[in-house]
Amino acid sequence: MLKIKPFRQKVGLCGPAVLKMVLDYYGIKATEAELAERTHCDPQLGIDAERMLEVVREMGMDGYIRDYASFADLEKLVVKEQIPVIVDWFSEDDGHYSVVVDLDSENIYLQDPEIGHLRAMRRAKFQRVWFDFPGDYIDKQEKLTIRRMIVIVKQ
Repeated sequence: MLKIKPFRQKVGLCGPAVLKMVLDYYGIKATEAELAERTHCDPQLGIDAERMLEVVREMGMDGYIRDYASFADLEKLVVKEQIPVIVDWFSEDDGHYSVVVDLDSENIYLQDPEIGHLRAMRRAKFQRVWFDFPGDYIDKQEKLTIRRMIVIVKQ
C-alpha cells in the first residue's frame, strides 16, 4: 500500500486536497489553500483535471489524464510502479477526487479527502461509480467522463 498521508478536505476542495496528498508523497509541500488558489478552484464547481495538470507542471512535475482506464492500468501504476493515481468518481451526489493507494482481487483502496482517511470499496461497486459529469445533471452524452485517472509523476 502506498504511503499517502490522509488529509481531510474543506467543503468543495477535493481537487486541491488530492493534489496536496500526491505532491506530499513526492516531497513537495503545499497547503490546500495554496493549491485552491493556484488552481482557481471554485468550491461549488470544483476543478477540472486539465487545470490540475497545469498547476503541477508549473511546480516542476508532469502527468497525464486517461479516460476509460481499467483496474489493470491502476494495478500497473499503483501496485507495480508505486505511483499514486487520482481518480474522478461519483461520491454520493457529486463528482469527487480520491487517490488510489492499493488494489487487491476484491477491493480498491482510496485515500479519500471527503472522509479524511482510507476508504475500501469493492471493485464492482467502484466500477459503477467511476464516472463524472459537469453540472447538476447529464444533458449530453459527450459530457460524461468515464473511468478517468490522473497520473502525476516527477519530470
